[in-house]
Amino acid sequence: MNPQPIVEDDLAAEPGPIRLVRMRLILALIAMAFLPIAIVTPVLSTALDSQRTIERTQVERDAASVALDVTARLEGVSNALVKVGTSAAVAAYAGGGKNGLSGAKSALVALTTVGDDEVADATLLDARGRQLLRAVGGRLAKPRPMAMVDPLVGAALDADRGQVQSNLVRLSPQEPARLALATPVVGGTNANRTVGIVRVEISLERVLRLAGRGQLAGGTAYLVDPTGTTMLAPGGAAGVDGGPTIGATSLLPGRDGWSVRLVAPTRLASPPLLLVGLLALCVGLLAILVAWMARQVLRPAEELADSRGRLRDMYELARGDSLRDVLTGLGNHRAFQETSQHLVDVAKLRGVSLGLVLIDLDDFEAVNDAGGHAAGDQALAEFGQVVVRSMRTGDRAFRTGGDEFALLLPGATGDAAAAVARRLLATWIDHRPEHGTTMTRSFSAGASACPGLAADRRQLLDQADAALSWAKRHGRTSVETFDRDRHRQTGVSSVAAGDEPTVGVAEVIAKRLLRPVYQPIVDLHNGQIAGSEGLIRPAPGSGFANPGQLFDAAEAAGRTVELDLACVEIIAAAAAPTIAGDAVLTLNLSPRTLEADDFSAGALVAIVRKAGLDPSRIILELTEREQIEEMERLRRNVAACRRVGFRLAADDVGAGNAGLRLLSQVQFDIVKIDLSLVQDGAVHEASKSVVGALQDLARRWGASVIAEGIETPAQLRIVRELEIAAGQGYLLGRPMTVEELVALQATGVDLEGIVEKDDWLLLMAGAAVGVAAPASPA
Repeated sequence: MNPQPIVEDDLAAEPGPIRLVRMRLILALIAMAFLPIAIVTPVLSTALDSQRTIERTQVERDAASVALDVTARLEGVSNALVKVGTSAAVAAYAGGGKNGLSGAKSALVALTTVGDDEVADATLLDARGRQLLRAVGGRLAKPRPMAMVDPLVGAALDADRGQVQSNLVRLSPQEPARLALATPVVGGTNANRTVGIVRVEISLERVLRLAGRGQLAGGTAYLVDPTGTTMLAPGGAAGVDGGPTIGATSLLPGRDGWSVRLVAPTRLASPPLLLVGLLALCVGLLAILVAWMARQVLRPAEELADSRGRLRDMYELARGDSLRDVLTGLGNHRAFQETSQHLVDVAKLRGVSLGLVLIDLDDFEAVNDAGGHAAGDQALAEFGQVVVRSMRTGDRAFRTGGDEFALLLPGATGDAAAAVARRLLATWIDHRPEHGTTMTRSFSAGASACPGLAADRRQLLDQADAALSWAKRHGRTSVETFDRDRHRQTGVSSVAAGDEPTVGVAEVIAKRLLRPVYQPIVDLHNGQIAGSEGLIRPAPGSGFANPGQLFDAAEAAGRTVELDLACVEIIAAAAAPTIAGDAVLTLNLSPRTLEADDFSAGALVAIVRKAGLDPSRIILELTEREQIEEMERLRRNVAACRRVGFRLAADDVGAGNAGLRLLSQVQFDIVKIDLSLVQDGAVHEASKSVVGALQDLARRWGASVIAEGIETPAQLRIVRELEIAAGQGYLLGRPMTVEELVALQATGVDLEGIVEKDDWLLLMAGAAVGVAAPASPA
């Protein structure tokens, strides 16, 4: 986690002088790098040109030699062909005689072994073009099929004795071309008559290979016809096609338009040792010069960079101190202001969510009061460590005040931010301090998000602050996500205000400076004690004069829930001896307690059972004197209480508008009519009618009715006339100790005696009025 804000670093950019120095140095080094290139290039060019000239001359000589050799081999075949064509035996056999067969065969076989076997095929044909004999590779062979029209045969028949006709032939598209030669056979009975033809086919590939045996090392020879078409390209040495080459062309003597082209790779000779040494010396001197110049140029730049580095370090240190809380290691209030604005801008620009959580540690001032500021600082430091260990990468945490913290969570919605805060709350509650710090490890938190809930930074802070205020006022130790309907009336929280409204409430709760009293609930039919209402009084030394002052302070401090649970614990523990027979005990709960996010009916059962009481004997009284802000949650928690055995009573019904909304939305087992309505019923017929109507309504619901505030016999008489089953008030019994309640349970309340005494007093008052009337002045 990085608590530091994102701010512009004014020293991040490289100063202009340093950039200028570096630029000049780079240009100088580039210029000097071209110096040896400029020196060596002409020398190397001259050496390479000389080498190319030598190689080109050699290739030209080789090409001429190959051309002469090819010409000689072709001439040798031509001469041998003419010799066979003028042979008497061949002429005798071709003319139709049988005596020359043996000589013709020998002459034809000898023709295929001329030189180095350049002749691939030799054929003897008669004057009509029919094959008489065929030799291949020094042996007679079976005649092969030939084209019906062979232009070479016709040309040879028309030629004079000793003339040789030539033509290129290709047996198949896949085979290389061959050079065909033909000469007429003249003789027989008529010495001047052409009786046949001798035809041979020469493998040009073999002729080229044999002719270039001494010249083709590393090169390739090509035979080109008069049209410029390459007739043959036998494989040469490897590497001819992969680099620079040198070519030379030489004409074949005696064959117009035919040429041999020789292509050979260029082989560069090793440069002279003197040139290599000179180049190495230049490079060495240049390196020394460059190093010296670089040192001279960069020295002031390095000194400036060192100064700049020291300045940066001091700046970073000062900035870190100004943006970090020394005690916790988190960002401080200034860092929070800067970072929150930046992240809100980023979230709005990129269309992503930014979650905010505001945290206020509970009971932190009690830690300072108990252990001094050293203990408080230690607790804050421990909480900072817990926060650091709990945060995700990229989240930012800040201490914004004394015991106030803030979390910025990029990418988190309001609900996701609240979930992170709840995990942190669970971790903090389970945390075991290393140095024995004593404090209630809990906090209250409010969460919001931008742009999902808030439109800008100010609204984001206000919403999270409102949710935090609601959490503190409804029991603390909870996390609330901002809700417009629930939190719109919430005032400024303690995070913004700065101090707790009343710190004495925490001490009263922690030290249990509370005293229980019990007001009897009387059965109005027989005067027996049906139960009691458990009430609380501040103990001497608590700093509070009466319960009203205590609960007002708890409401202002956001500790109503804690105070309610402490009162239930104390009243239930002391009232166990009074619960006998069918007697019940009523306990008052504020709507704040039943609205609390972490309210648990099971925890309430555990408190009652720990005192030795059964939940079926307990009646929970709920009043609407305080504004109900979470009706749906209250209804769920009321239903949970009923499921575990508690009964519910609507308290103070008839006190202004109190209880009316509760009666319409929550199911109750008992309706307690407020004392003000009962007292008015003694003198106002309309109030009496309202009391009767409430009783009828309760009966239809199957609920019981208890009349509160019975203080005069007349009020008791009216309540009994309305057949209300039970009542309580100062006339029947004031709030008393457990011992006094036990004694009263043994005797009960003499209801008839109260009524008779009231009748006697009324009679005496009427008699006194009657005696005094005549004596009154007119």
